[in-house]
Amino acid sequence: MVKSVSFKKVKFLLLFIFVLFIFLFTALIVYEEYTESQKEIENFKKEYIAKQKEIIKQETLRALRYISYKHKNAGTKSLAKLKEEIIDAIEYMRNERDGTGYIFIYTFDGINVADPILKQNKGKNLIDFTDPNGKKVIKELIEVSKKPDGGYVRYVWNKPIVNKLAPKISYAKAYHPFKWMVGSGVYLDEIEKIIAQKEIAHKDKMIKYIINIITLSFIVLLITIATIRYFSTLLEKSLVKIQERFNEAANKNIYIYTHDLLFDEFKEIAKYANKMIKIIKDRTKKLQELNRNLEYKVLEKTKALHNQNEELKKSKELTESVLRAQDKFLKTAIHEINTPLSIILTNLDLLKMENIKNKELSNIELGVKIIHNIYNDLAYMVKKDRVEYKKEHINVSNFLAKEIDFFIEIAKANLLQIESKIENGLYLQINPIELQRIIDNNISNAIKYSYPKSTIYIKLYKKEHIIFEISTKSKKIEDTQKIFKQFYKEDDAKGGFGLGLALVYEICQKYGFAIEVSYKDGYNIFKYILKERHENIFA
Repeated sequence: MVKSVSFKKVKFLLLFIFVLFIFLFTALIVYEEYTESQKEIENFKKEYIAKQKEIIKQETLRALRYISYKHKNAGTKSLAKLKEEIIDAIEYMRNERDGTGYIFIYTFDGINVADPILKQNKGKNLIDFTDPNGKKVIKELIEVSKKPDGGYVRYVWNKPIVNKLAPKISYAKAYHPFKWMVGSGVYLDEIEKIIAQKEIAHKDKMIKYIINIITLSFIVLLITIATIRYFSTLLEKSLVKIQERFNEAANKNIYIYTHDLLFDEFKEIAKYANKMIKIIKDRTKKLQELNRNLEYKVLEKTKALHNQNEELKKSKELTESVLRAQDKFLKTAIHEINTPLSIILTNLDLLKMENIKNKELSNIELGVKIIHNIYNDLAYMVKKDRVEYKKEHINVSNFLAKEIDFFIEIAKANLLQIESKIENGLYLQINPIELQRIIDNNISNAIKYSYPKSTIYIKLYKKEHIIFEISTKSKKIEDTQKIFKQFYKEDDAKGGFGLGLALVYEICQKYGFAIEVSYKDGYNIFKYILKERHENIFA
């Protein structure tokens, strides 16, 4: 049974409950968010490693298939000559995902047969080589390679692009006819960086959550205290006054005076006290019936509102699920395109090295190069908001010349010629991927829209600033502003997605490059002036 308490104690109790609720609510949010983030990081780590393991396994198996094929079709070649050709060919099969991917080969005795990065190790016996953790790396790789399905080994190895030790995992499988261990590996230090970034982001998010909750709670607490204090003061005064009136009515047998009472509820109490018990009971009965009807309506309204909220929640969850699935599909599709493209380009190079040339092979090469350019656009579009594209000191003259060589055959197939005039020794501080998107999309558009049997003119020179200029004999561009908008195409019959020039414009905006589009003597002229920001230009 609850003992009688004062109104002040009730106020303090309510404030204590309010503060306790805020504390528990904040702790619950922080705990759930922390648990969810840890699960997310752990799942990300598992998926990342599994994906990397599959990639290096496929690269190794591809190399083994090539070795087996060459061995079976060696003819009268000597074994030594055959092995030498195989090792040279594998050098050109490298798939440098991050600048470090390569195939390495050791004999079962631990002698280095092929290592395109550490070429000084060739011919050395590294069977007893140990990493900083004491693991005999080459010995373990040879042992797992002899298993029917090969195997994986984790160790610490020097990462060439940064010249630092980093965790690494390799897959190895034996080619028994040659007593070779063939393998490929991938470094795992990138995942540690990503996880560290995720943890920092999570920590910042938690701090913001806590600050926002505390700030909001403090504001609500102040408002609540002020409101309670104001109304409690009025209520206490009214309680004292009505208590005095009841005492007076009891002592003097007079009616309770109600006109100067502040709260209507107190006036109603006084009126009820001044009426007959029968009238009080009748009104009480009517009030109870009214309350029941009101409660029923409130329940109906609450139920309807609950059903509506549930429908909105389901609709939101479905929308979010579709968006996540769409994003995941696009990323996965782009990733999956890369592997077959790399395989096709690599094998085309091998066939060309063996002097196998025909019309069908040329057509395949043209098609693959066009797809490769579209793939690069899509990959950049997906990654540009999540990946930092760092600047490098690049010889733009040599870079442009190589890209033109890439498009020469495509131009010929479209009955076009490319003439270039490139000033030597022009350097620029820019990311190579973003420079490639500017050059490739302009040349690709030039080939797409030029009149047949015409010439595409490409210039690179320096006046006050470096200038990249490309001219095409084609239909005059009607709107030189809209062509840089995403998905806009002046001629739908030419195909494409309308993404190329939009990406070019976005990259130019990022670096402060000026763009000029003009039409003269039947030629559309695109001029890119590499100026604006001083840090982009090397003297």
